[in-house]
Amino acid sequence: MATVKMDPVTRIEGHLGVTMETKDITTSTGTWTVVDKAYSHTNLFRGWEIILKGRDPRDAFFLTQRICGVCPAPHGETAIQALDHAYGMTPPPAAILARNILHGAYYVYDHMIHTYLLIGPELGVLAKYPPMVPPALGKDGIKALGLGSSYAACIQMQRKANKVVALWGGKFPHHTSEYPSGMTVKPTLDRIANTISNMTELWDFVVNVMVPDFMAIVSKNDHIAETVSTLLDIDFNGLQDLGPTYGNFLSYGLFPDYNDYDKWVAVQDGEEGYRDNALIKAGAWDGDFKKFTHTKIKEYVKYSRYDDSITGRHPSQGDVKVVKDKPGAYGWMKAPRYEDKVYEVGPLARMINTYGLNWKIDVTNPVTGESFTFKWKVLNPKGSVVDRVAARVAQTVLFATKTMEWAVELKQFMHDDIVNAKIPDYSYVPDNAEGMGLWDAPRGALLHYTKIRNKKIDHYQCIVPSTWNLGPRDDMGQPGPVEKALEGTWLPKLDVPTVANALYPEKDIDASAFGLGTVSWGDALAAALTPLGLAQLNMEEGGYNTSLAITVVRSFDPCIACGVHFIIK
Repeated sequence: MATVKMDPVTRIEGHLGVTMETKDITTSTGTWTVVDKAYSHTNLFRGWEIILKGRDPRDAFFLTQRICGVCPAPHGETAIQALDHAYGMTPPPAAILARNILHGAYYVYDHMIHTYLLIGPELGVLAKYPPMVPPALGKDGIKALGLGSSYAACIQMQRKANKVVALWGGKFPHHTSEYPSGMTVKPTLDRIANTISNMTELWDFVVNVMVPDFMAIVSKNDHIAETVSTLLDIDFNGLQDLGPTYGNFLSYGLFPDYNDYDKWVAVQDGEEGYRDNALIKAGAWDGDFKKFTHTKIKEYVKYSRYDDSITGRHPSQGDVKVVKDKPGAYGWMKAPRYEDKVYEVGPLARMINTYGLNWKIDVTNPVTGESFTFKWKVLNPKGSVVDRVAARVAQTVLFATKTMEWAVELKQFMHDDIVNAKIPDYSYVPDNAEGMGLWDAPRGALLHYTKIRNKKIDHYQCIVPSTWNLGPRDDMGQPGPVEKALEGTWLPKLDVPTVANALYPEKDIDASAFGLGTVSWGDALAAALTPLGLAQLNMEEGGYNTSLAITVVRSFDPCIACGVHFIIK
C-alpha cells in the first residue's frame, strides 16, 4: 500500500489537500493501483462566525460576501434571506425578480467558468477535444489546432454575465444592492434592456457552443470506456464510473416565485417542503423525492479540529471551539449530515431533486424566439463526473433563459416598492430576532443562521457547500462525499501524454504549423505542455498520475475558502 497526496489541489478557491491510501488490483493485463481510502484536508480555519458577533445585523450581507471571491453573491443572498426571515418581512415582487435576475446572471458566469476553466482541461484531454484544453500555444494554437478555442471564448463571454450582476448589484464581485426585505436598486428600462442584450449573447453561446462542447465530450465516452476496460481488463463504463458517492442528494431550492413566497418561507420556518413553485426545488433525494427540512441537519466534529462537546448540533446551536492539535483530526471543516446520512450537494443534487433522473428542459429565447431542448438521463444514480458536468450545463441553459424572462416580467413592476412597505426606513433593525437563510450556491446547499439580540448579532453560523462535499469523516466513521467518490479511482504510473497516446494512438493531428507534421494526441499535448514545464502535469511523488483523481475532486467544484479562514503555520 502506498500513500499518494494531492496538496495543494489547484484551480480552486482556498487550500485543499487530499491524501489517498492505495491498493493494488491484479488482472490479466498487469497490476494496477487504485484508491482504497481518501482523506480530505481542509487546511485553513474558518472564523467568520466570530468576526460577525456583536456587529450590526445588516453587516452580514457585506461581510459574508468576503468569505469568497468566487461565490460572494450567494453568500450575500443567503445572509439577506436570513435577515428577511428575522425581520419577518417578505420582499415585494419587484425585489424578488431583481434578485433572481442578479443571481441568475451570476450562476451563468460561475457554471461557464467551472465547465471550461476548472474541470474542462481534464475533460478535453480525456476526450481528445482541443477546444476544451487551455490555449497553451496561444493564438497560433487556436488558429491551427483549435487548441483552447472554447476555453478562450468562455473567458470573453463570462464578462457579459458579470456586467448583468453589476447592473443590479452596483458592482461585481461583492455587490451592494440587497437589503432586508428588498433591494436598494430600482428597475429601469435601461437596466432591463442591458440585461436582455447581454443575456441574449450569452444564451447564444450557451446553446450553440457550450452544449455542443459538452456533447462532444460525451461522444467519446464509449471509446474511453472500451479502451480503459481493455487496458486494465476491468468493466469500466466510462466517465459515469468516475466519482460515485452514496446516491443521496440535498437541495435547498433556488429562485422563488413571488406569487407563492409563503412556501419559500415555510422551509425557513423549519417545515418540511419542496418549495414547490421555485425554479429549483428543495429536497432530500435518497432514491426518490423527499421533502426537506433544516431541522434534520447536524454537524459532527470527531475528525475536525474542534472540541467534541459541539458535535451533533443543529446549526442554530453550532459553535466554534478550536482544538488545533486534536488527536485524529485532519481537517478544519466540520462534517454536516442530514438524518445522520451523507448527502452530496451541488448542481447534480439540484437537478435530481427538481427533475429526477431524466431531464428534459425546453426553453425559448424571449427575444429571438429560438427554441432549444436539453435532454439528459442520469448515467449513474449515485453521481459521477459526467453527470455533475451535465447538471451545470443544463442549469446554464435554464438560468440564461429565465434571467431574460424575469427581466421582461419585471417591466410591469417598475414603479412598485422595492423594499417591504412595513419597514419605515433603511435604518430599521429588530431588537431581538432570529432567521435562517437557505439558498443554493453554484457549489451546493448554503445555510446562514443569525440570532439578533439588542439589535446586534449575538450568534451566526454558516454551513457552506464545500463543507457538505469536502468535509471529513463524521462521528459514525462515514467518509464525506469527495472521500467516498475517490474510492476505486485509478492512479496510473504514466504521464498525461502517455495516457493520451494510450487512449488515442492514431496519428491524425496535423501539427505542421508547428513543424511537427502529423502526430498523435499525446504527442501534440507533449509539444504544447513541454515548453511550459507542464509535461509532468498531475504527477505526484512515487510517479503516480492523479489526473483522474483530481478530475473527481474538481467535479464537485471545491471552494475551500467558504469553509475555512486561518492559515496554519
